[in-house]
Amino acid sequence: MPNKKLLKESFEKLCNELKNDLNGKSIKNDITSNYLLDNSSEFKCEISNRENIILCGAEFVRYFFKKKFPRIKIQSFYKDGAKLKKNSKIFSLSGNSKVILATERTVLNFLQHLSSISTLTHKFILAMNSTDTKLKNTRKTTPGLRVFEKYATVIGGAINHRMGLFDQILVKDNHIKALGKIETALSKLNEKKQKFQIECENIDEVKKSIGMGAKYILLDNMRPKEIQNCIKLRNNKNIKFEITGGISINNISKFSNLGADYISTGKITNSANSVDIGLDII
Repeated sequence: MPNKKLLKESFEKLCNELKNDLNGKSIKNDITSNYLLDNSSEFKCEISNRENIILCGAEFVRYFFKKKFPRIKIQSFYKDGAKLKKNSKIFSLSGNSKVILATERTVLNFLQHLSSISTLTHKFILAMNSTDTKLKNTRKTTPGLRVFEKYATVIGGAINHRMGLFDQILVKDNHIKALGKIETALSKLNEKKQKFQIECENIDEVKKSIGMGAKYILLDNMRPKEIQNCIKLRNNKNIKFEITGGISINNISKFSNLGADYISTGKITNSANSVDIGLDII
């Protein structure tokens, strides 16, 4: 269940999308419905999935209708995270025809996009073969949709990496290149006694990072054998290892059993194909 802050943000996002579709706030700007339908016209309809999905966005849609169009009667049959077989009834709606038709695409776009991410994330989780390694999302998200896309990955079974640049120190390869060498970055952070995560591209960088007190190391674009050799350097120390770079649905299985604490991939947010969810009058 999303928190109140996220519900409020989703409401604002859906209202803005609807405003864009109508070129303003008025339902009358749906010129097709306005020409064809009476203001008093009403119907009943259902929103359902046309393929197997992990549902995401249902709470946002329900909140949107309750707050924006309280005269539309809406019944929700599943919560976010539900594993839905093809042709499951997600919502039933009844009320003013013009309102429902005007909001149809806005609502379906949101549901389809978020459900595509949660569904793909779940596929990644299944491909990891129930290992102890956990899947993390990244900042590779659609502009303006980060909080919702990260929420969708969590619904699919992943956990959140940092939300942005503001909430965690993560030293990446370009920070190291800008400084000249990894020791400089490590020295600066140790001087200020900051908690940090650091990205390493080879075992030598891992050794230097461990030697200078790093507690969270990202193994970037390494081969499985090199990853195993890096993780052996832990030697019972409290160090977390994360595998990152080049992880896909096709290769995650061979990386998930190497003993790392986490695997992160942007594929779960930037490579999801939209699932098919539709609205039908009954």
